[in-house]
Amino acid sequence: MTAGAVGAFFGTPAEVSLIRMTSDGRLPLAERRGYKNVFDALIRITREEGVLTLWRGCIPTIGRAIVVNAAQLASYSQAKQILVSTPYFSDNIMCHFAASMISGLITTAASMPVDIAKTRIQNMKIIDGKPEYKGAFDVLFRVIRNEGVFALWKGFTPYYARLGPHTVLTFIFLEQANQAYKQHVLKDFSGGGGL
Repeated sequence: MTAGAVGAFFGTPAEVSLIRMTSDGRLPLAERRGYKNVFDALIRITREEGVLTLWRGCIPTIGRAIVVNAAQLASYSQAKQILVSTPYFSDNIMCHFAASMISGLITTAASMPVDIAKTRIQNMKIIDGKPEYKGAFDVLFRVIRNEGVFALWKGFTPYYARLGPHTVLTFIFLEQANQAYKQHVLKDFSGGGGL
């Protein structure tokens, strides 16, 4: 969770640039920012809106990273433990794949509301000198009030289509690295990656 929080803090400027660049095409022509690339976005945001704007939505970004890391690690370990306890799986790559897909599903469900708050804060406009939202909870309350509670999971399928493979690759590589370490460094050939 700490690693996710630290990484999110330092990655927030790039995240703000990404959010703005991807949403630019949906804005009316007069409101489009027209960033040429991420470096142009970073420079122009700093020059036009101040350096602190690069960390707009930092707290929800950190919150999302904490939720993602905690949900991924805990659900992967639990799913793997449950799968290995059945007669259908042993501690191998198929088990790691299935546990990763389960973990990705749980992580998607847990992190989407935080991700929606983060994205809307990073993309918000300043209207008459006031920010559009007061914070993450304000975003969540408005979404629930105006769009319904299930709007917090709008886009679940594409989000899972992105996070599922990421989770699978992360844990399969981790398991293979753990297994290689056990065999080549510890000279332990008992099998399993150890997660």
